[in-house]
Amino acid sequence: MAVVTAWERPFRMWHFSVSYNQLLLRSISDDSSPARVDVLFSNVFFLHLPSTYPRLEICTDENFCPPDVRIPQGTRGQWFTVNQGAGYVYATHCQWHEDEGSALTPSRFGPLKRTD
Repeated sequence: MAVVTAWERPFRMWHFSVSYNQLLLRSISDDSSPARVDVLFSNVFFLHLPSTYPRLEICTDENFCPPDVRIPQGTRGQWFTVNQGAGYVYATHCQWHEDEGSALTPSRFGPLKRTD
């Protein structure tokens, strides 16, 4: 298992686009941190996640395989586990961006509906 990234701050599921298979998790600025963090998963094929997180740790693990989940052979992507397996996403990419934006500021990841 390899840690991709981690933050000790609350996050929530902010946006999911079925047409582009994109998942956006967001932590908005508060008294503990003036920055906003957006985490984007691209080409999401499968997800199992809670809607809120008191902290966020994202890992990859080549041996991770949740029970009763079958990914068709040839489907591009990898498993990303969230908070030590409390949630997981099968996607091709995970990237993040930290800025001084607010909940109403558009995401750096482009025009995602309802993120501005």
